[in-house]
Amino acid sequence: MIRLETSKKTGIDNDQDSEISTFQRNWSAEIPKLHPNAKPRTGMSSVYNCHGLTFASRRTGVLDPAGLRRILKDDQWEEVKDVRDVLPGDIVVYFSDEGDANHSGIVVACEGDLYLPIVCSKWGHAGEYLHQLSDCPSLYGPVKKFYRCRL
Repeated sequence: MIRLETSKKTGIDNDQDSEISTFQRNWSAEIPKLHPNAKPRTGMSSVYNCHGLTFASRRTGVLDPAGLRRILKDDQWEEVKDVRDVLPGDIVVYFSDEGDANHSGIVVACEGDLYLPIVCSKWGHAGEYLHQLSDCPSLYGPVKKFYRCRL
């Protein structure tokens, strides 16, 4: 665990894993078959997760949904309601049907006539991937919201 705080000095629980499990290695090996259009950006790492990429500069993993809600509030992330208003540098958070923030990533481009966001996100202990908004593991959740920091 490292010291991680919001802009309002609220501490955020976090964790840096030191090992990659056999399950994670096997799952990572399946990604090219399941998501052939997702482009790998980095190799495997247990040090950080998707939220650590999005909110903690790849230094740690943020696991607690309450901590994520606190980051969004304290750091003044405002929802971008219309996908046509999304810009590179905005973030996307994937929510479960129950409202838990299961996954996050950084919008790196918006392409085509349909204005399709391209996202950089970390998939578990697998690497970072560049992928279309909906081309990621379905376990992350069906609800996607975009945010822009107003700090």
